Amino acid sequence: MRMRTIIGMGVLSLGMVAMPGVARAQEHRLQDLPSPFEAIRLLQNVGRTMFIAADVNHDGLLSQKEAIDANNTLVGGFFFQADRDGNGVVTQEEARAVRETYLSQNPWARYVVDTVRAQRKKSQNSNQLDPIQSISALLDSNNDKQVQATELRELIQTTTQSIFAAADTNRDGQMSPSEINAAIAGGVRSLAQFAFQQADTDNNGALSRAEFDKSIVEPAHIVFQILDLDHNGQLSQQEAQQNERVLISQLRMLQLPEPANSPTNLIESGKLPSEVAPVPSFSAPNLNQPRQRQQQPAPAAPAAPPAQPAPPAQPR
Repeated sequence: MRMRTIIGMGVLSLGMVAMPGVARAQEHRLQDLPSPFEAIRLLQNVGRTMFIAADVNHDGLLSQKEAIDANNTLVGGFFFQADRDGNGVVTQEEARAVRETYLSQNPWARYVVDTVRAQRKKSQNSNQLDPIQSISALLDSNNDKQVQATELRELIQTTTQSIFAAADTNRDGQMSPSEINAAIAGGVRSLAQFAFQQADTDNNGALSRAEFDKSIVEPAHIVFQILDLDHNGQLSQQEAQQNERVLISQLRMLQLPEPANSPTNLIESGKLPSEVAPVPSFSAPNLNQPRQRQQQPAPAAPAAPPAQPAPPAQPR
């Protein structure tokens, strides 16, 4: 799939789903959703938390080893989730099971995957590789139809090293927060340039109106297929409302309300933790008192042997 399709699909889907809800802001209480600045602040907090977790020596910089270890931890969680039998190998059946579990919990993602697959079948380029199959082929270096932990670790290390080398602009072997932000901005710019090059079909360095219209229409068609839940070629009001509910629920998942007993709220309110929420008490063991050995029961006395019968009297 072309990169402009991916970018356009994401932008247009958000716009097309959100536009019908503007007129019904009071009905769905859209004013409770985070503003763009709040969403940016939330992403910054998430990024800051991930940076602190990866910076194990707390020097304010990420070394290449810390970055590789953090990615191993992040990606390894999905690997362990897929590896149901715990043998260090993810088979095709295990990968399919974890993928279906994710899609069942995220209906919007299932719409996207099903629509992309349907569009690929109708495309004239029938030899185009499935995106999921492409990822599996990249992970499965020995072509045994399985993903092993060593293969995944090797891919993570190679990918992290290449990204680290490009993002470490001052070549000090460390990644500062400013360099990480600059790398993200550079990645977005590269995606935009790639999308422009894909839209410029005659390679003249400019987009004609026909090329621009095509770059917009193709993603719009895919977005329409995603929003058309029953795939009847029409968008009903019920489908628009359902898509809007999905978008709102996804946005609400980004909101993590700060608890009343957080350090910030306690400082601002001047209250003690016990005044806001019940504080449990835990009994600590007395380390000064020696542990008593458990008394073993005394062994039972052996039973007396049964009495032997008297021998018969001998005849005289």
